[in-house]
Amino acid sequence: MIEVADSASFDRPAAAVFAALTDFAAYPAWQEAVESSVLVDGPLRVGARVRTIRREMGWRGQVETTVAEFVPGELLTLATAAGTSPGVRQSYRLTSDGGGCRLGYQLALDGVPRLLEPAVRAQLRRQVRRMLLRLAEHTAAAVQPSGGVAGR
Repeated sequence: MIEVADSASFDRPAAAVFAALTDFAAYPAWQEAVESSVLVDGPLRVGARVRTIRREMGWRGQVETTVAEFVPGELLTLATAAGTSPGVRQSYRLTSDGGGCRLGYQLALDGVPRLLEPAVRAQLRRQVRRMLLRLAEHTAAAVQPSGGVAGR
């Protein structure tokens, strides 16, 4: 399993950043591998499904995730169904920080052949860092990178 974590500080209220995180149709604006994303069976709640078309590393396909955790304004976790390969779980957690907020992001990817894990992990670290910077631009917020990307 590949796990990557990163965080960034935004010079915007948590509600503004959370609104961007839950605007699935706007994901292509800040997630470079996403061509389209839609909430299939709203309203947004635990159990709702999100269908995303992704293109990355020469692959193009549809990924369906389910909202696994949802706390309005604070937490959004999307996960593929058990047994899906590759399995994906991504969490966005916001905390208020003065007039702004801090976003913690965690990604777990299962089902990648062990031999490819180092290369995929390195690619994901770079991709997550760019995603946070693009999200900051998308929300017109100033971002303060955490100084590094964690991952194992």
